[in-house]
Parts: sequence; C-alpha cells; structure tokens
Amino acid sequence: MTEELPFTVLIVDDNVQNLQVLADILRGGNYRIAMVKNGIRALDFIGRKKPDMVLLDIMMPEMDGYEVCRRMKQDPESAEIPVIFISALADTDNKLRGFEVGGVDYIAKPFHREEVYARVNVHLKLKRANEKLRTANELLQEANAAKDKLFSVIAHDLRGPIGSLCQTVEILTEEPEELEAGLRGELLKSLGISVKSAHYLLENLLYWAGSQSGHIPFSPTPVRLCDIVEPNIQLLSGIAKNKDIRLISKIFECSGEEEKLAWADREMMQIVLRNLLSNALKFTPLSGQVSVSALWKEDEVEISVSDTGVGIKEENIGRLFHLQQHFTTRGTQSEKGSGLGLLLCREFTEKNGGTIRVESAEGKGSIFRITLPVWKPDETAIQ
Repeated sequence: MTEELPFTVLIVDDNVQNLQVLADILRGGNYRIAMVKNGIRALDFIGRKKPDMVLLDIMMPEMDGYEVCRRMKQDPESAEIPVIFISALADTDNKLRGFEVGGVDYIAKPFHREEVYARVNVHLKLKRANEKLRTANELLQEANAAKDKLFSVIAHDLRGPIGSLCQTVEILTEEPEELEAGLRGELLKSLGISVKSAHYLLENLLYWAGSQSGHIPFSPTPVRLCDIVEPNIQLLSGIAKNKDIRLISKIFECSGEEEKLAWADREMMQIVLRNLLSNALKFTPLSGQVSVSALWKEDEVEISVSDTGVGIKEENIGRLFHLQQHFTTRGTQSEKGSGLGLLLCREFTEKNGGTIRVESAEGKGSIFRITLPVWKPDETAIQ
C-alpha cells in the first residue's frame, strides 16, 4: 500500500503573530506548513508549489483575501485547492462573500486550537477522498472505453471479413463444378484477402487486449533496424503489388546505421512497423509510394514511415492515438480499419521509451515518426 504524504498547508496573513499561532496549532497535526505575508506572494507560491489547502486572511494590504481566492478559482491548476478564510470579520455578510468567491469554510479570530484543527482536518480529508474518487472515475472511464472498443471491433470490424469469408466458402462449396475457372480464381483471391484481413485484425485485437491487461512481456534488447523493417516489407509486399505501390526501405542509406543499434523489444516494434506500413498502404492510392527511413541522433533514432497518400485532415490528427476518441476511415480501395493499429503503435512505442507523432496534409500524404532509445553498451538500460 502506498504511503500517503503529509498535507501541505499555506497560511496567508499580514500579521506575523497570527502566522505563528496557526503554524503552532497545525504542526501538532503533522502538516507541512508554509507562510507568506501578502496575497501577491500567496499566488506566486500557489502557482509554483500547489499546496493542499490555503488558510487565507481577508484584510490584507494591496490585495485582500477575497481577490486572492477569486484568482485561485479562475486558474484550473489551483481551482480545486480548498480555501478557509480567517478573519476577525465574523458577520454574516463577510462569511457569505467568502463562500461566493469559492471559500469552503471560515475561522474567526481569535483562534481556538480544537476548532482550527478540526476544520482543517475535515476539509483535507474531503479533498483526499475527492481525489481518490476522481482517479477511480477516470480509471472506470478508461475501462469502459476499452470495453466499448473491444465490442465495437468484434461486432463490426471483425464480423465483416468473417461474413465475407463465409459467403465465399459457401459459393465455392455448393456448386464448384459450375464455376468458371476465372470466377473461381477471383473467389479464391477474395477468400485469401478476407482470411488475411480477419487474421490481421484478430492479431491486433489480441495484442491490444494483452497490452490493456498488462499480460504482454516487455523484453528490450539491442535491435538492428533492418531486423524489424525488412520482415514487414516482405510481408506487405503482396498488398503493395496489388495496388501498384512502390514499397521501399531507405534504412541502409542512413550513414553509419550498420554500427548503431536501437534499444527496444523486437516483437513490439515489429508490430508497430507493421501497423504503420499497413496503414500507409491502405491510404495510398494506386501507383503511389510508401517508404521507411531512419535518422540517428545521439540518444535516439527516429524512424519515419512516409506515404504519398490521401493525408489526414488537421482536425482529425489529434484523434488518432486516443482510445476515447475513436477514429477510423476506409482506405483508397474501401479497406476497413478498426483504429486499433495506431493505439497499439502509441502504447508499444511509449512502452519502449519512445514517442510517436504524425505530420500530414490532406491530399499530400503523411509521415509517421517514432523514436526509440539508442543502445549504449556502456550504460545500463532502464526497464
């Protein structure tokens, strides 16, 4: 169980004696105490340190407590920090004004030790409980999004190629002798495409499900880029040939590539490259080009998959790698996609200590860039 850190409480008062009295009271509760004497310094401290609570005097020169609280609540970074006003102004109007600007409670001067400690303690416990609830809600939303994604793929994307497979097999087996040789060949070709599509989608689905549950092992080793690029070039060459797309690797044109190695899980990165290349082929029209290149830097290597395809609208680029913003379109020959491929690319690349980004312009093609750490024999890799 993770040990919870002590709360940090900021006390803001222009009276040094008040600061000291409140600090002495709260130190008995094992709080970390910070003190400032005016509102401007308070806002500066809050912006840098993000305390768990602010005890805020109302009557201060230059900027009163109401204005400090108002500015805090306008800033998303500090809006959730509870503010308890401290003042000798204990009338109803001043209390109501404090609540209106965002305060959660009010402590009147002179201070009573038990009251101060009780009010501070209860609001800090509420803050921590709300944070835990918010975290639990975020995890629940992610789990629901993953479940919805899984059901969507099974219900729509996987059902399509399997349905086509069933229809083709039915035609081939019911009256095979009546089929002309040319038609039989076309049906067998269609059958092969449906099988490959279903297998490819199912493989992505299983890898993605495994990554969500944390069941995929992570075993980084020194990796030659050609060992993760060339097998995918060969695997996808048939698809490229069918669309008359030139699929090429420029890896060996990178100076010094033979002497350098990346530090990555080979299988994960093969899946990443396979998905990026497959995506590029899907959205590149007939007679286009898809290429892979690499740029070596001191601490990382950048691998780029570029195409002369249809490109991506600017407003859609930010949706590509997010589970809760499902985005997928058909390829140039109506090829279907589930959107799982790019999710896998992001998760596996980040798992390997890298990054992924895309540059694209509608009608001009796309470049997907991933980075990986460079293997350095004299350094211990962090796993």
